[in-house]
Amino acid sequence: MNSTSLNLFKTVAETGSITAAARNLHCVSSNVTTRLKQLESSLDVSLFVREKNRLHITPEGELLLRYANKILALLDEAELSMQGTKVAGPLRIGAMETTAAVRLPALLANFHREMPSVELNLKTSPTDVLVRQIQNSELEIAFVADHKALHVDNSRLQTQVLCQETLVLVTAAEHGDVVTGADLEVTRPLVFVKGCNYRSRLGQWLRLQNVDYDDPLEFGSFQAILGCVSAGMGIALLPESVVKQYETSFPIRCHSITPHIGNVNTMMIWLKNREVSRVLNCFVSFVSSH
Repeated sequence: MNSTSLNLFKTVAETGSITAAARNLHCVSSNVTTRLKQLESSLDVSLFVREKNRLHITPEGELLLRYANKILALLDEAELSMQGTKVAGPLRIGAMETTAAVRLPALLANFHREMPSVELNLKTSPTDVLVRQIQNSELEIAFVADHKALHVDNSRLQTQVLCQETLVLVTAAEHGDVVTGADLEVTRPLVFVKGCNYRSRLGQWLRLQNVDYDDPLEFGSFQAILGCVSAGMGIALLPESVVKQYETSFPIRCHSITPHIGNVNTMMIWLKNREVSRVLNCFVSFVSSH
């Protein structure tokens, strides 16, 4: 087992396909298949199982992948150190849709100006998905909403507060004042997909207010949510920082809700029990200082 075989294995694991891995590695599929079989033979384990023309990683493969990520990251760091260059390399960042739109643009732009050799890759997903992707080493760092799951078993996660968001109930502009759930003229929640912490908090508030509400309508962007809220289709729960920026674009209105539901920290999270790369260390230090 060497770095070449580990990189080949990692590429197959990430693409889930011999053909795709061969394309990424610029070699023929038969070469990938042969070297993968040699690796499995040397370790005396099956790293993948084939199902419907796609490779699915085995538990043994998952374990090896964690080691491969650490080893290859260390090799990259060692090479950079020997070259005496500035911090360089890819950084996979995950964030909630709203955080990516409002909190991160200036932060990432400033970081890029200081560290132009770092390749920033930003993906947006709900909090639950982002936490899982961090735990599976699919992302190096993520910005998520604080919730109980982060504190039940945080032995693997390092966390740091980025900011506190105030969530507001959003209705169409012509809607009357909302003090309690009884004041709602429409009750259908307009939300992001399951796994979104703001969606969970809206449901929690409606239940506390004893509001009977229809099944939520799911959207992929907060702009779509705000557009449909302004048309009177339903209500939403979003960060005030986002809503304020779009009040001139959509005829909407904000209403305060219970503070213990409406106040939520946006957390920066990354894996604690891993060899942290120089790129990640540099990014965390930059965010902390800004």
